[in-house]
Amino acid sequence: MKSTAKSIERCQVELHIEAEPQEYEAAQAEAFRHMAGRVEVPGFRRGKAPRHVVEQHIGKEAIADEAVERLFPTLYEQALAIHEIHPIMMPHVHLDQRDPPVFAAVVPLKPEVELGDYRSVRVAQEEATVTDEHVTSTLDRLRESQAALVPVERPVQLGDFPLLDVKATVDDQTILDHQEVTYEVVEGGQMPIPGFAEAIVGTSNGESKEFTLRMPDDFRIPDLAGKECTCNVTVRQVRQKELPELGDDMAKSFGFESLDLLRERVGSDLESNARNEARSKLIQSALDAIAAQAHVDFPPVLEEKEIGDLLAQEAKRYGYKNVEDYLKMSQRPLEQIREDLRPIAYKRITNGLILDRLATLEEIAVDETDVDNRIVELLAEAQDKDRMREFLASPQMRDSIADRLRTTRTLDRLVSIVTGDAEQVSDDASDAGVSEEGEDE
Repeated sequence: MKSTAKSIERCQVELHIEAEPQEYEAAQAEAFRHMAGRVEVPGFRRGKAPRHVVEQHIGKEAIADEAVERLFPTLYEQALAIHEIHPIMMPHVHLDQRDPPVFAAVVPLKPEVELGDYRSVRVAQEEATVTDEHVTSTLDRLRESQAALVPVERPVQLGDFPLLDVKATVDDQTILDHQEVTYEVVEGGQMPIPGFAEAIVGTSNGESKEFTLRMPDDFRIPDLAGKECTCNVTVRQVRQKELPELGDDMAKSFGFESLDLLRERVGSDLESNARNEARSKLIQSALDAIAAQAHVDFPPVLEEKEIGDLLAQEAKRYGYKNVEDYLKMSQRPLEQIREDLRPIAYKRITNGLILDRLATLEEIAVDETDVDNRIVELLAEAQDKDRMREFLASPQMRDSIADRLRTTRTLDRLVSIVTGDAEQVSDDASDAGVSEEGEDE
């Protein structure tokens, strides 16, 4: 075997591997033995037919293909050892020549991350403020969640929630056919068709109405875009929303004895959310600032994998089991969606690499005791403790818990650095006469 290695951009190595004729011959012989034992050749017991007969039966190309597939892994491992290459994922391989085989492999390597003077980065932390208006607004939304739909004896108005029978056709093709569906009459609403809400205003209980609307030019189903849609609507019941009184009775429906206690809990939750949001913004600003001065490079295969993961998450978020169904719905080319996700994937990978490098530089460690303590906390919160204990006992779950603990501690350290707290702690330790090794000077 002959091989050459050349470093190329984005943490990759290009390997050129040439098989010696005798290596290829040995691989073909092995491929023949393997395939001869699997195929039925008329007139011969399995595995006993001569090679030229087997080749006539299945074709020389099939044996050659099998030989190439068997040969590459061995030659690849040899080349990695010779050139001291340590890949992080499988390579992209191209067969440049078949006889004897010549392979070109692009090998992804470990990312390169240099953070520079990250301890000099400072980010101002936003103040987490919650006003009485924020609390009142949240209480209003809670009232909305407890609203009841009450029948009324009058025609439909904007803001109502009538019960409707709806049938819509385009070119005599039925596109909607629903019975007793609740519909919110919103001015300017786009569902199911722009103008639908305004068209049913003024219709009374038991009354039917037929009207025609034009489908939008950018309608999600191209075959229907711009066409006339005939709608037949029957109002089964006109209903309006009635909100509960903002008082102790409403508070009790949420498990609180009084409105004051509910208001106190809402304020506390809002303050917690505001602190978490301010912390998230601080962390992202810190990561952006460090990334601006850092050198972060990684192989493209990581980015492509992250894009695939994001696409699968997006499909799941919209209720699709697989990406293929999501793509059919979106009416957008796969490559366009992937390109839209590329900046997000790049930033996620960059942030993850920065945090991992920061954890190493700051010596963030998690031991078995830390994992055990976290498992105790999780068990205390679980209802089925036996089942949860069994779930958390697997090595994979313990590794996952350790990773999350390490990430949490790294984020805590990042916050302390960019807000200056880490520097203050270091100064205090120095003033107390403590060396970096933790011994008195």
